[in-house]
Amino acid sequence: MPQRPFRFLDRRADRPAASNENDAGWLRYRHLKVEAVIFLLVLVTFAAVLGKSALTRQALELTPGSTQFAGYAFADYETGGRSTVTPDPNRPMAWSCEIRAGVAYPYCGYGLLLNPGAKARGLDFSRFQTLTLQLHWRGEADRLKVLVKTAPSAALRPRLGDLDVPLAAEVSVVPGANTIVLPLDRLEPEPWWLSSHGLSRRDVDAEFSDVRAIAVAVSGAAPGPLAVSMDAVRAEGVQLSDEQWYLIILGVWLLMIGAFLVHRLLGMRRDFEARQRQQADEALALSDARIAAETANAAKSQFLSHMSHELRTPLNAVIGYSYWLSRGNLDPRQRTAVDAIRSSGEHLLAVITDILDLAKIEAGKLDLQPVAFDLAACLAELDQMFRLRAEEKDLAFAVAMAPGVPTQIVADPKRLRQVLINLLGNAVKFTDAGSVTLRVERLEGEAGDTARLVFTVEDTGVGVAPDQLDAIFRPFEQVGDASRHAGGTGLGLSITRQIVETMGGEIHVDSSPGQGSQFVVETSVGLAQARLAPQQIA
Repeated sequence: MPQRPFRFLDRRADRPAASNENDAGWLRYRHLKVEAVIFLLVLVTFAAVLGKSALTRQALELTPGSTQFAGYAFADYETGGRSTVTPDPNRPMAWSCEIRAGVAYPYCGYGLLLNPGAKARGLDFSRFQTLTLQLHWRGEADRLKVLVKTAPSAALRPRLGDLDVPLAAEVSVVPGANTIVLPLDRLEPEPWWLSSHGLSRRDVDAEFSDVRAIAVAVSGAAPGPLAVSMDAVRAEGVQLSDEQWYLIILGVWLLMIGAFLVHRLLGMRRDFEARQRQQADEALALSDARIAAETANAAKSQFLSHMSHELRTPLNAVIGYSYWLSRGNLDPRQRTAVDAIRSSGEHLLAVITDILDLAKIEAGKLDLQPVAFDLAACLAELDQMFRLRAEEKDLAFAVAMAPGVPTQIVADPKRLRQVLINLLGNAVKFTDAGSVTLRVERLEGEAGDTARLVFTVEDTGVGVAPDQLDAIFRPFEQVGDASRHAGGTGLGLSITRQIVETMGGEIHVDSSPGQGSQFVVETSVGLAQARLAPQQIA
């Protein structure tokens, strides 16, 4: 948006003309707020009508008379225990159990094997959000475990084959009738199952497109009899009835965001122009022009900070809905459009985040939050993050920690990651052949509760000419081949140097055109339960 030039006005001669100009500006924007509110109300009403017609409630109910399941019983006698379970022959979803001591964790239970006899082993629960169980309980225990067995995800199939993945959650019960409403996203993989297959919680993504069994179990209870009679098992959810509604709702969101941004931008312009006029009036009374320049710079930083926050909120909504939409059944043309929306939104969000960081740095508000964290784990995450990008370009990629580097340090993990991500991202981006390496070493000489660490990012990329080394750390400066600047703003290295200096460190670069670059970050960190690092991370 073009801005009027900043002028020092003469109070006696130019003040009436400036006042008339400002009055004319207010006449142009006087009714904008009312019109914007009416426009947004119309858009919200339109979106609500579309949303109501597009939402449909889905439900699947299993009762004793259903033919979509076959009952099965299980108890700890399968693992050497003495507990017994007895299904009721007259009621398909009723059973009793005698918990008996003799093993560390006595248990018994009863399950429903879904869709028996069909080619597809289970039922699709991906359109459901909650699982409701209506049952009668009799026994000493006050907690039951609800089990849902699903097919493994595509990522786990090479490792697990077609084995079931048990997801479970504990619920409270009371003697008599109980209605249990359990959100499906509350279900977690069984710890013993994860341990037996050498998996962690992060390795297992809960997918409900192929649910094979639903079971109720009692484990770890005091010895004694118990009985359970399940009256109904109901899965419920709400979903959009047609993928076309996704595009309509996304379009309405974009219109609303556009109207909101226009309204906010004009409001910010009026505030900014008012601050400019106030600064001009104050500058007339000051003899030092430097004070006026610093005031204008502070106003600029505040403006950038406010604008960045106002833009990031709607952009997050755009990106989120585009991810949601991409999971639907779209034709190739629709998917191309959605992917373009998502990638453009992510790029714009990254640019805005860089501008916000730069505004914080210029305003002196970049605060560090040092905490104890695992440096080795941080480097392992960076290795996973950039290894695929490097392999796509046939680059050798390595992350190494020298012997003697402490793994438990005290620093700001967010800012340290930001520095290393910026340096590694540039190294991969500007390297077409060869290798990219991150090395971490410890300098000798410091003792006590601190250590001096050196992070070196080395590549065999295009390099930087000696007369351009200083320019790469200036904001909005991009050197070298212009074809490689696509998607960049020239803020990454400037922000990196400011963060390193705020951390009390130094950053140096050694580069030669056609031979690669070496960025070296040297900073002091605290020690927390220091341990020596292994020879090599990757």
